[in-house]
Amino acid sequence: MRRVGIAFLLIAFLAGGWILWRRLHQPPPPIRVLLLDPVGGDGLDWAMTQSLSALLVDELETRSDLAVTSLPKLPEPFQPAGDLVIIRPTALREGNYLRLALEWAEVGVGRQGAWHLSDPSPGLPALTLRAAVSNLPFNLQHDSPSLLPEDPDHFWTFLKADSSVYSNVNLNGALETLQVLCSQEPRCALFQASLAHLDTLRILQDSHPLYGHVDMALHASEQALLLLPGYPRALHFSGRLLSDQGHQDEALHLLAEGLHLRPHSLNILFAIDYASRTAGLLDIALGSRERITSLWAISPPPPPTGFTFLYAGRLAEFESSFQIPAGAPLDGFTEFNLGYAALIRNNPVLARQHFLAAEQDQTAEGQFRMLAKVFRFQLEGDKAGAREALDLLDQSRMGLQVPDGEFTFTMSEAAAYLGEEGLAMDLAQRSFSQGFICDSWYTHSPFMGALQKLPRWKSILQHVEERRGRLAQLHHRADFGL
Repeated sequence: MRRVGIAFLLIAFLAGGWILWRRLHQPPPPIRVLLLDPVGGDGLDWAMTQSLSALLVDELETRSDLAVTSLPKLPEPFQPAGDLVIIRPTALREGNYLRLALEWAEVGVGRQGAWHLSDPSPGLPALTLRAAVSNLPFNLQHDSPSLLPEDPDHFWTFLKADSSVYSNVNLNGALETLQVLCSQEPRCALFQASLAHLDTLRILQDSHPLYGHVDMALHASEQALLLLPGYPRALHFSGRLLSDQGHQDEALHLLAEGLHLRPHSLNILFAIDYASRTAGLLDIALGSRERITSLWAISPPPPPTGFTFLYAGRLAEFESSFQIPAGAPLDGFTEFNLGYAALIRNNPVLARQHFLAAEQDQTAEGQFRMLAKVFRFQLEGDKAGAREALDLLDQSRMGLQVPDGEFTFTMSEAAAYLGEEGLAMDLAQRSFSQGFICDSWYTHSPFMGALQKLPRWKSILQHVEERRGRLAQLHHRADFGL
């Protein structure tokens, strides 16, 4: 009996030691940050403040494993999802100097901390950015000298060029400017990542031959990651470009490594969501969405662009991911997807309103405005106009070097909605060749119901399922820690 008692005490001691060790070695909870859009003053228009906001996210994500939610302004009513830090930036240009004031407060459920102001005097942009961020209540690592440009002229030239991403204007001129900046400061990771981003946007939209630009965009992303290993935004762009070429295997390997370094980076998690959902690996995509939701700063969480929910048959969550905050500017991409969801819900009146709004947003990508017109014409009973608009859209995308296969599948759905089954299958076949292999959506899309019994459609679906199955053997949700 005595031996039993000693054994019991030993087991209890070991169990207690194990619990203590787990508590001591348990990773700290993630720090949520809600970054509001900067309020711009002299010398900073709206699009430039968007570029500045992305720069602030870079500073926070590369110097600490923070979960940074970026929103235009505080939603009303505001409900924080647990403890978080709100940051309200104000910025203006004074000659070549930047004045950047960061107002911040620590808040939580049912509590509001006092507001603090980090208001450094105007100075050289890189120094000002670093100083402002260093005054926030985070344990930040030393800033990386390879992230920001040191030359103030280069900084302001960059900010103006990069802002074209948000206005969707003069992408060619902006790209030429960024190429020059990369040659002038070849060790600036920001310039390389932004070059990759801008070139990727052009590749996805410009139907003119852009020979060599895919390699250039990938090289720029690789350079950014060599200069600043684990750079979340560069990983995001690399993952997107690789996925749009049908190379989700390579993208997922790269992103898994990045997520192990920064498990709370929303930039990386959104890239994993995109790569895995387009590959039909919905278990990984849903795991990424769950992590995103757990890190999102506000409650209830409407993280953007929830296509994974759509493909998983969770339409309400898809819709909520596109809700437009009160007072927010018109967003054609969001309006298009709300119209698309209204169609699925068989609400043609609401769908038409959203599609019309999407057409009117000149800052939205042209392909979404054109596809909105296809659906609107069909809803108005103008099938000939709808088919003509779809043909024009199809022709405009013929020369794309890296088409977005996910968007091509939506075009296929539009053709099926028009009753053009042959065209719908042509477009679906093209979508497959472009790398969109989410077999569950090929099967369950409500637009594709009439195609499911056709022999050619069954053949397409068989190829989709085979390719997705090969990827499913190589990548598992546990590999990402999700």
